[in-house]
Amino acid sequence: MDLTGKVAIVTGATDGIGAVIARTLTEAGAAVTITGRRTVAGDLPRSVFVGGDLTDRDVRQRIVATTLDTFGRLDILVNNAAVHNRGPVTEQDFDRVVALNYRAAFFLTEAAMPALITSGSGRVINVSTIGTIKSYAGGALYNSSKAALDSLTRSWASEHGHQGVRVNAVNPGLVQDGPMSAPKRAALDIARQVLPSIPAGRLATAADVAAVVTFLAGPGADYLNGVIIPLDGGATA
Repeated sequence: MDLTGKVAIVTGATDGIGAVIARTLTEAGAAVTITGRRTVAGDLPRSVFVGGDLTDRDVRQRIVATTLDTFGRLDILVNNAAVHNRGPVTEQDFDRVVALNYRAAFFLTEAAMPALITSGSGRVINVSTIGTIKSYAGGALYNSSKAALDSLTRSWASEHGHQGVRVNAVNPGLVQDGPMSAPKRAALDIARQVLPSIPAGRLATAADVAAVVTFLAGPGADYLNGVIIPLDGGATA
């Protein structure tokens, strides 16, 4: 999957799944703008870091402007940044989760869309969750925020497909090296419950997610548009 000459933005890319996605895209030849709330540990070739809170309009505008100023174009946007709630949901939790998982992705994509259209082969890849397809107790807020992102995936695919932009989503199951999965991974009772339901016999890895994102970013996925890909080892089969 050769992405030489392409430029990507990856949100939530300072650790976990996002960091692996950013690294994999650079290994495929792309230049990458890395975003997050803290400074990146280490560096990648052909990369620039923009820190800040994605729920802030000025930060979103700065991400797009810095990418264009640094690399001269934008071809790929990966909406990966997300937050999960733990325990009973308060109104503050609701606002925080929806603001990042849905609202920030919506408005960052709107800000990036002119450059993606200009690219002629723009890609928007939303990192969602298998919980929008097969839910679980305690996931109502997180899963519904990601279900909204799935709906946006289809809507943007319909609206911008004729302009050369392809919009798809990858929906992972439990990711063993994702930051939001760490508390679950540590609990043996959860592992015992989850693993028997996965025909592949293992949890997903960040590298699994990054591989699908990289494929969707490349020319081999040009005819995929509005697709929600369950990356769950067959759990929903």
